[in-house]
Amino acid sequence: MVDRSLPSALSSGFTARVLCVLTLALATACAAAQQAPDPAAPAQASAESKSSPAPAEAPPSSGVDAQRKGRASVFVVHKMSDFEAFRKYFEEGATERQKAGEKGHLLTQLDDGRAVVHFFADDVAAVEKTLRSPEMDRYVERKGAPEATLLWITRDVFVKLPPAPVAGDTYSLYLKLQTEDLSGLERALLGAGARFAELGVVAYGLHQTTAGDTAAIVHFVGTDRRALETLPGKPDFSELLARSRSRMRLKALVGVDVSRSRPE
Repeated sequence: MVDRSLPSALSSGFTARVLCVLTLALATACAAAQQAPDPAAPAQASAESKSSPAPAEAPPSSGVDAQRKGRASVFVVHKMSDFEAFRKYFEEGATERQKAGEKGHLLTQLDDGRAVVHFFADDVAAVEKTLRSPEMDRYVERKGAPEATLLWITRDVFVKLPPAPVAGDTYSLYLKLQTEDLSGLERALLGAGARFAELGVVAYGLHQTTAGDTAAIVHFVGTDRRALETLPGKPDFSELLARSRSRMRLKALVGVDVSRSRPE
């Protein structure tokens, strides 16, 4: 019931398992995927630092992380009634996630109480194997587990990160797009780096879903929440999407980054 490309709701029992699997599998995915530091690319390897945001002074126009191309990124949307309980649940799983291969992550809290996690990993096959691993069973019943989960497994097309993290809060904007020209979308996004920097974007990446369709996820990390919220509606951004025959597929998700660990 886990859609590896499009979000799919997981029901209770299996949801719990997938959650844990997500948290660990994602952890595994994180392992490598996090090498493309979560776009927020701030803080060091601290699973609970909210003050280590993405590098503010280094605009995304500074180089792409070439090593991340083709690696895995896992995006998970968790629904829960008690975010702090979930955060504790998440943080307590850090050691096991590291054992599973986690390299970094970015945890974002949305205004409606949901959470989005971007994990980085090495390859899609390893991520899928971890998701099915029986070792995930022990995580299922942990207190604070989410009530429902949506999951996307993707391959990194590119990830742009600043050379170093900066102090201060960061925010994330997640966009799910439908594109008929992935290469064109990649060129358009990379070419708009200076414009994104003007809006406070300090890191961003493009990730292609693995379901064999034309879906992609774009993750922006910035220091100005209001600017991030308005970015999808900017005329020049709409033109950018039109040029690459792309369109928004789901409503944009914007929230504050509350935990992150920069990829090793």
